Amino acid sequence: MPIGARVLKTGIGVTLALIICQVLNIESASSFAAITVVINMQPSVNKTMRNGWTLIKINVVSVLIATFFGFFHWNNPFIIGLAVILIIMIANHYGWKKVIPQGIVSIIFIMDAPADQFLMHAATRSFSIFIGLGIALLTNRILVPPRYKEILNEKLQSLFADSSAYFFQSIHSFAEATDMKTYIKTDVQVLEKRIEEILQIHEHAREEFAAEDNALLVEKMIEICQGFLERGQNIEEMTHQRLKRRLAPDSPLKSPDEISPSFKHLLDMLLLGNDQLVSLTAEIFKNLNKPHSSTLPQTDHQEYWAQFNEAMEQWQSEVSGVFYLRAMMEVAVVTTEMRWASRRLKRIYSIGSFTQS
Repeated sequence: MPIGARVLKTGIGVTLALIICQVLNIESASSFAAITVVINMQPSVNKTMRNGWTLIKINVVSVLIATFFGFFHWNNPFIIGLAVILIIMIANHYGWKKVIPQGIVSIIFIMDAPADQFLMHAATRSFSIFIGLGIALLTNRILVPPRYKEILNEKLQSLFADSSAYFFQSIHSFAEATDMKTYIKTDVQVLEKRIEEILQIHEHAREEFAAEDNALLVEKMIEICQGFLERGQNIEEMTHQRLKRRLAPDSPLKSPDEISPSFKHLLDMLLLGNDQLVSLTAEIFKNLNKPHSSTLPQTDHQEYWAQFNEAMEQWQSEVSGVFYLRAMMEVAVVTTEMRWASRRLKRIYSIGSFTQS
C-alpha cells in the first residue's frame, strides 16, 4: 500500500514533536505535543495557509480559558464541559467553526492537569500544545505539499478520454451486434475506481481553485464521465439482450445474421452519429487547456438527426410484432443516450478551458 504525503508528514511531525519535547526536558507533556500535531495536520498547503492563523487564535483563547478556570481550581467535569461550550460559542461568533475540535482538545489537555501545582502543569502543557501546532503548520507548508489541482486536471482529462471511449465503443458494439455470436460486457471496475478517486481529489482541489480556474468545467466533466460510464453499461446490457434474442430458438429471423436493408441502414446511421460524437469529443479534448470561443465550428447535426428519423420511420413501416418492438425500443434508447452526449459535450465546450484567460 502506497504511503500518502499526509501520512508521511504526520509521522515526521509526531517524531519532531517528541524529539523537541525531549530536548526541552518536557517529556511529561510530549504526548500532548504529538496529539496536537495529528489533529492540526491539514490536507493541503492552501488549507494550511487559510487556517493557520485561525488555529493559532483558537488555541490561544482555549489556553487562556482553561488556565483561568484551572487557576481557581474550577476544573471538575462540569466546569470543563462549560469551558467547552464557551469555546464553541466564541468560535461560532468569530467564524472559527472548522477548527473547533482543536480548541476543545486544548481545553481538555490543560484543564485535566493535576490540581497540585496547576499553573506549572498548565504552562508545560500549553507550551507543548504550541510546539505541536507550530510543527504541524511548518511541516504542512514545507514537506512535499500535494498539488491537488494539478493532479485533478491530469487525472480528469485521462478519465474523460477513457470513459468517452468506453461509451462510444458500447454504441459501436450495439450497432455491430448482428455479426456477433457472443458478447462479453466490459469490466468497468477500474473506471469506477478512477471516478471515486477523482471525487476524492476534487474535494481537496476545490480549496486550491483561484478566480482564473474554471471550477464549473471540472464539475461538468466529472458529471459527464459518470454519465458515460452509466449509460455505456446500459447500452452494453441492451447489446447482450439483443444478441440473446437474435440467437433464441423462437426468433423470427431465418438466421442469426439476417438483417433487412432498412435496419442495416438504421444501424449505419447509428455508427455515423457515433463517429460524429467521437470527432466532437476530440475537438473538445484538443481545446481543454487553451482558451477558445464558446461556439463550436458549424456541424451538420440537425441534418443528421433528420436523416436518422427518416431511416427510423422507414424501418418501422416494414416491421411489426414484439420481437421488433423491443429492437425499436433499444434503438430509441441508444439514440437518446447519443443526444444526451451531444448536448453535454457542447455544454462542456461552451464553458471554456481549464484556465480562463
